[in-house]
Amino acid sequence: MPIRDRLRRLLSLEKPASPPAERAKPAPEPTPTPSTPAARPEHTLVLYKYDACPYCRRVMQVVDRLRLQGTIEYRDTRTEPKWRGDLQERTGRTQVPCLFIDGEAMFESADIGDWLQSNYG
Repeated sequence: MPIRDRLRRLLSLEKPASPPAERAKPAPEPTPTPSTPAARPEHTLVLYKYDACPYCRRVMQVVDRLRLQGTIEYRDTRTEPKWRGDLQERTGRTQVPCLFIDGEAMFESADIGDWLQSNYG
């Protein structure tokens, strides 16, 4: 191709037609992810939290990302004082977030997020 034609193409921002080999291929079919309900492990999950807590929000972001809203029972210790008393009675602390996994307490938002990710992600 002469230089003059190349310059015209560059100046007019024309794009050369792509050869047939460069055409877009159709997207592959999505594969099922482990976050589908059928692939999820069976655990009884109870999360003690309150909405203004930044660490609770961190856990809730993981819950949202993994689509676990219907899998976890929420117990808000600020709006329902009985849950704060229940948490105190069960663990000796009122620290949130606290995730009970099959009756066993787990504290610390990073640990809870890691556990949820490794079991439901």
